[in-house]
Amino acid sequence: MKKKRKFMVDYSAYGDVVAYAIIELDQSVIDAVDDSWRESFYNIHTPEQIAEHICHNMVDNHLRLSQMDGWADMDDSMARVVDWPEFDFEMYARELK
Repeated sequence: MKKKRKFMVDYSAYGDVVAYAIIELDQSVIDAVDDSWRESFYNIHTPEQIAEHICHNMVDNHLRLSQMDGWADMDDSMARVVDWPEFDFEMYARELK
């Protein structure tokens, strides 16, 4: 059985934590990030940076693991959001003249 690791990822605004997510990753997802991987994709090193990157893409960009650069050959079940962040941001646009 593959080892699974859980990470809490904080969402902050202006230095204050406003929400969090909990993400679970198979160890093989973390192990995939090596020097060769970093040359082709992103300069991330620690398991925490990997969790932040994957969580951002899963929560904010609505991507599955297999849709992310560097993990396209991995099964989507190897990364999942266990606890989704609860926040309700409102955005307003105004034209600048």
